[in-house]
Amino acid sequence: MAKYTLNDFVKGDQVYHLSNSKLKMVVVKILTDENEVSCRWVDNDGRTQSVNFMPEELGKSDDLRPRIRTITLR
Repeated sequence: MAKYTLNDFVKGDQVYHLSNSKLKMVVVKILTDENEVSCRWVDNDGRTQSVNFMPEELGKSDDLRPRIRTITLR
């Protein structure tokens, strides 16, 4: 997993917290003055939650997808 900085995130990115990869969140705002990323998700009760995180706490959901390995035979 890569360590991200604030510049690596854009509004609309699907992310997860490094401590819980099952909870997917969406980046809704980049707070450059605070060096934080504002994320939103819907919890199990259907309520919208919004929390600010440091970029180092987050991973991008694409990082969790399986990688396809290609082998060339000669």
